[in-house]
Amino acid sequence: MNKLLWANWARLRRYKAFWLTLAGVFLVSLLSIWSGSRAAQQLAQSDFVRTLDSYYFALATFLGGLYAVFFSLFLSAEFSDGTVRNKLVVGHSRVHIYLADYLVCLAACLAFAAAWLLGGLPGLLWMGPFSMGPGEFFAYLLVIFGFTAAFAALFALINLLPANKAVTVVLSLAVWLGLVLAASAFYDRLSEPEMLSGVVYADGAFQEVEPHPNPMYLAGAARTVCTWALEFLPAGQAQLVRCVEVASPLRMLAFSALFTALALFAGVCIFQKKDLK
Repeated sequence: MNKLLWANWARLRRYKAFWLTLAGVFLVSLLSIWSGSRAAQQLAQSDFVRTLDSYYFALATFLGGLYAVFFSLFLSAEFSDGTVRNKLVVGHSRVHIYLADYLVCLAACLAFAAAWLLGGLPGLLWMGPFSMGPGEFFAYLLVIFGFTAAFAALFALINLLPANKAVTVVLSLAVWLGLVLAASAFYDRLSEPEMLSGVVYADGAFQEVEPHPNPMYLAGAARTVCTWALEFLPAGQAQLVRCVEVASPLRMLAFSALFTALALFAGVCIFQKKDLK
């Protein structure tokens, strides 16, 4: 397995798209935090304070899409040019081949995440320090590592299904988008207030409405299930990181480990039976 890892790592280092993407992620993150700092300065003039936390994690949701494209482009070449078949011929097991591909691609995705986080650090100079403490910030980093590993396991599995590179890219992006939409639906339901109140226009005048229960509010077991579903999905975890609403990092890490293990197990089982032409 060590030889497979070194071979994959050597291929990754020669892969120009990896380095270009790495630089692009850093620049996009830098521009995002600079734009956020300008917005924060304008809001401050209206006595509305926004801290660095509100902007630093703003691109978390889009990481999954980046991972989807990279996995599709990098791994599909392994199948199309016969590299996987050659690895089998020289005696490597299918399990080792699959795990080696996953680990190297995971390392690449973590490098993208690191570039994103480093690109946002100049915000410390433009907006001041984080409002969260060092321990909470470290917890957020662990959650990002967790959902990156989960996304990587999912896209490694998806790349086993079609043989065409273009189909693989489209399928991976479609799955990522579906997860984002599902996570947004769960998040929106959980964001519903328990009580509704406001102002209505009636009889030629504005009248204040007495607070009343919101029928869309989730409570009890339904709220727990919806919360766990949101935290189980890697796109849901990215959504919570983006909104700086990570309430239980340990539970989210456990969900990421479970999601990763299930996806890797399914991928290994499928790869064992895959017909390599």
